[in-house]
Amino acid sequence: MSSVEAEIERAAVATWPASTVEHADGWVLRHCGLLNRKRSNSALPPAAVPDPDAAVELVEKFYAAREAAPIVQVSPLDRHAELDAFLAGRGYRVVGRTSAMFADCDRVLGAPEDFEVRLEPGPQPSWLVAAEAVGRQPEPSLDRIPQPVRFAIALRGGVPVGVGTFVVSSGWCGIYGMATSPDWRRRGVASAVLRAGARWASGAGAKRLFLQVEDDNPGARSCYEALGFIPSHGYHYRVR
Repeated sequence: MSSVEAEIERAAVATWPASTVEHADGWVLRHCGLLNRKRSNSALPPAAVPDPDAAVELVEKFYAAREAAPIVQVSPLDRHAELDAFLAGRGYRVVGRTSAMFADCDRVLGAPEDFEVRLEPGPQPSWLVAAEAVGRQPEPSLDRIPQPVRFAIALRGGVPVGVGTFVVSSGWCGIYGMATSPDWRRRGVASAVLRAGARWASGAGAKRLFLQVEDDNPGARSCYEALGFIPSHGYHYRVR
């Protein structure tokens, strides 16, 4: 695993909540009964998995103890071909094909913006209302996201048109929950949110931003690429 890939995955573990996080044989085992997100309820493998059979037994035991389905985040995908094939042979199906992308804060924060963007220090009622207004169902347990964090609301004429969340850890800022009102897509809302978040993240000590975009969302990927984000690695989940 390259330095950037490893740093992004470590930062992702640190910036997105899970009620239980255990480390065993290099694996990061995560579970959160309050959240349905796979990232909060999946096992992240170490750089090398010399004994897939023993590793998967470890993972399955962890999730069985919590009466949860075992999920493995096969990341980076191109470095875990053997593990991926082993899981397929055990009946684990693929879901959530995703690309991790990153950019320097300086690259993103330099452009002008056309929307007012407010940054709130927590999931306050105004942000929750804005998220619902743009079509995103707020998730429970957002107050578990560690500080420093900002919840962004993009507005036009006082009306919410987009949201996002920015969380800083170890020089990185993770970007989550990006959403734009359907009536305002492809009009620069997401770019304005990202630029405002990048400015805040830079002031909070982050040098780089990272995000995850599912492979079936080419529009979002194009937006991120236009702002200077480049691919780090791909991954998917294996679920049984």
